[in-house]
Parts: sequence; structure tokens; C-alpha cells
Amino acid sequence: MRLGAYQGPSVEGHVERALATVERVLRAAAAFGSDVVVFPELFTTGYALGQRLQALAEPADGPTARALQDLAATAGVALVTGFCERSEQGLHNAALAIDRCGTSRGCYRKIQLFGDDEASLFEAGDALPLVSLAGHRVGLLVCYDVEFAEWPRQLVDAGAEAILVPTAQMAPFDHVARTLVRARALENAVPVVYANYCGREAHLDYVGLSAIVGADGKDLARAGPRGEALLLADTAPPPAAEILSTQHRDRVTLCADDGSR
Repeated sequence: MRLGAYQGPSVEGHVERALATVERVLRAAAAFGSDVVVFPELFTTGYALGQRLQALAEPADGPTARALQDLAATAGVALVTGFCERSEQGLHNAALAIDRCGTSRGCYRKIQLFGDDEASLFEAGDALPLVSLAGHRVGLLVCYDVEFAEWPRQLVDAGAEAILVPTAQMAPFDHVARTLVRARALENAVPVVYANYCGREAHLDYVGLSAIVGADGKDLARAGPRGEALLLADTAPPPAAEILSTQHRDRVTLCADDGSR
């Protein structure tokens, strides 16, 4: 599977600008045979907008989602992007997955809300769905979620072959991009795609460092701390019999123990 990650600046409330960027990036990704491109957290609106998100939020089948479906179908490339979802429960910091035919494959709502600002705006998610993209079962997380080892592990336990993570990682937390994302890939033996912003938005300085990390925890592609980038990399998970890391195999064995020892 050829995975992609887009790193760029926030659109700061300009939804049409976000859609224009998605169109441009998907066209470039298609030229290089990409299967899926991941965009940053809340990318269709921008992240650090506070209460302005109330006016920009849309349902998962709203006008922006339909526009993204058209763009994916035209380019023939699947996408995962952060967006602000409105539901009957309120607002959600969500990730939308659309396949290369333009069909919505699922919507994930961020579970681990970061800080008081997110907690005051969003309702937390309560499910870890797997979605089918490019013939593979993939798991979705959003930013802070990947810092908690249990969520990637649960996705892999359920059969995820890769984990795709829109993020809005700001200074001084560059260690997440440099270290924790690699750890999540290595300990679960699956590729992880981490798509971040760069530049400044409101009071936030984004650290960039978007990455596609292989199942062995090594970078397949890595952006710098500044500047727009489109990363592409081929991922080839090990055969099924070898896909679990040593730690994961040991954990499965212990969990299956009947307690007789």
C-alpha cells in the first residue's frame, strides 16, 4: 500500500482554501500512484479557532464531506482528513475516511481530548472503528490519541493493518512526532502515518515533522519542522505469521493463560 501524508499550514477558517489544497495534493499524489493521503487534524477548518468552529461544523454527510468525496473520486485516491463534525450530541474533533471511488468509509471521533480548550468544545468519541481503504483494514486516531498506547493496541487487536493519524502537534511536544509515533509503530508492528501542520496559527507554533513510519519503527518518510510537504512511501507489513512484535506475542500468550501457573 502506498501511503501519503500532507504537511501544510492551517487554512484558519477558510474551508474553500482547504478544499483547493486537498484537490491539489490528491492530484499530485495520484501522479505518483498513491493509494491514500492523510491530512492534518481539523484540516477543513483549521484547528485553533475556538468558538468559531461552532459556525463551521458540519455533519459527516454535509457539503464539505460531499466535496471531499468528489475530489477523491476525481483523483482516484483515498483520503483521511480531520474535520469538525456536528451531530445530535454536539461537536466532535473527527477524522473522515473516503475511498478512491468517493465513498465515505467511516468517521472516527477523537477519544482523548487535549486540554480544557478541546474539552469545552467537543464531545469525546467512544468507539474505535476500522475502515476499508485500498483493500486494507486501517485504524484511525486523532493527534493526542496516539500518545496513549492502549488505543493503537486495540486497533491492532481488532485487525488494523495500518494506523492513520491526523494531528495538530504544537511546540514544545515535538518528542511525540520524533519518538512516540515510532514507538507505536514498532510495538504494534504496523505502519503509522502522522500528518501534522507547520507554521503558526493563533497562539500555536506547529512542529511539523509529519512522518510515515514502517512496521519496524523506522521512518519511511519524514518532513522537516517547517514548510509544506507531501510524503509518500510504500508499506509492506510482514507476513501474518510474523506481524506481531515480541512484546505483542508475549502479551497475547499471557492474556490467554488460564491462571494455573
